[in-house]
Parts: sequence; C-alpha cells; structure tokens
Amino acid sequence: MQSATGGADRHVYLDIEFGYVYGTCRGVMMPIEIGAVVHRPEDDSVRYAGEQFRYDVDVEIWKKVTDPCGKTVGVSTTVANTGRGEYGMAYDHSFRVSDDEVPAAEETARHAFGDLRLFMESMIPAGDIPAIVVFAADMEKKAFRAANVSLDGCMLVDLQREIRRHFKMKQVLSLDRLARLIDFNIGESAVASTNFRYPFPREYRHLLSAHRGMGDAVRMFLLAREYQERLPSLEARIRTLIETCENDG
Repeated sequence: MQSATGGADRHVYLDIEFGYVYGTCRGVMMPIEIGAVVHRPEDDSVRYAGEQFRYDVDVEIWKKVTDPCGKTVGVSTTVANTGRGEYGMAYDHSFRVSDDEVPAAEETARHAFGDLRLFMESMIPAGDIPAIVVFAADMEKKAFRAANVSLDGCMLVDLQREIRRHFKMKQVLSLDRLARLIDFNIGESAVASTNFRYPFPREYRHLLSAHRGMGDAVRMFLLAREYQERLPSLEARIRTLIETCENDG
C-alpha cells in the first residue's frame, strides 16, 4: 500500500455497488452505482465523482451484517429500482421471474456494464492514474471483466486485504468497523476521520451514507489516509480490537 499510494501521482479510491435482477436467483448481476474520490498528494486536494446507473428493473441488494469484531453474522436483503428511484422495498425469497424474462434482464445488465466502462474510461485516462484503491476487490474484478475495462498500467490495490496482511489477522475487518475505528463522520460541508478532514460539495451530502458508492469511497479514502500517515495510532486501535475479539471468541 505504501508503494502503491506514494509519490505525486493521483490515486482513485473507488466503490461499486451491485444488485442482482430480482427473481433471477442471483443469476444476473449488474452495477447500480459507483463513487470515486480522486486524491492529489502534491497539494492534498480531492475531487469527487459518481454515477447511478438508472434502469427500470427491480434488483436485489444484499448487504452483510457484521458483529462488533467485523465478522459476518448474516445478510440483509432489500429490493430497489434505480430507474424509478425506489429503495428499501420488501424482498420475497420465493419470487422468480419467468424464463422468458431472463434475456431482457441480461440485456439490461449489459447496458449497465457499458455505463460502467464509460465511467472508468473517463476516470483513468491512459497512464494518468497509477493505482485504483478498492475495499474487497473480488466484485470489482468481476465487474471490470464483465465491462471489458482495461487496467493496463494501473495497479488495483485491495485495502481490506492490505490491512489484513499488515496486521496478520485471521479474518478481514469490515469497512463499517474500520470506519468506526477512525471516527469517521460526515458534517455539513466536510468529511473527517481522527486526523484528516476534507470538504465536499453540499449537493453530494445525500450520497455519503454507508453502502452508497460515494459514501463507501469516501470512508475508504479516509481509512487509507489514516493507514498511510497515522499508522501507529490506527495500529493501536486495531490491535486492541483484535485482542478483544480473540478473548471473546
């Protein structure tokens, strides 16, 4: 992580939110939202970018439920329709679309992945971004393959695995838990952690909640800043958490 994010080049902190077309038994996945923070180390400035991929199709949104130690203890599922701006609808695990409806769902997903490719091409001009930082990279890797996004010359850094490797942890910690450890908070015009604070445009305020593309990208960015620049303080908090969880488990 240190080598990946050092130097004067810009780096992108990126989060993609996904949904499964409702009733396809998680057979058709599509991106529904993306958020990015572009950081310029030379002047410590940031730029925000994001997009919702709005299609009139119901999608299942699956979110892990974690305990205070960051372990997954369950899953919460709701239904959303980004095209109509509807969220938090009830999920019926027995609902299935007909076989005749699956091709249309797959076509919608292809359009959404095409939107993702266009967004990424605008974010990472050739040779301009040496590293993209994500949190738990498996889904992003799948999405980039499906969208035919080329990362040639651009390193993909998994911050979650980097932290796990550095602290020699048996399990990874969730972004929710790590955000609490760095005292992440959202003010009226700025986001902050224990040691860092960055302004944001007021029109982005409603996009900064947890598990939104922009919100998770911002949480990840501030976590990376604490990890890069204030490691001893962050390490003390994580070590305390690890010891507490091991003693309880």
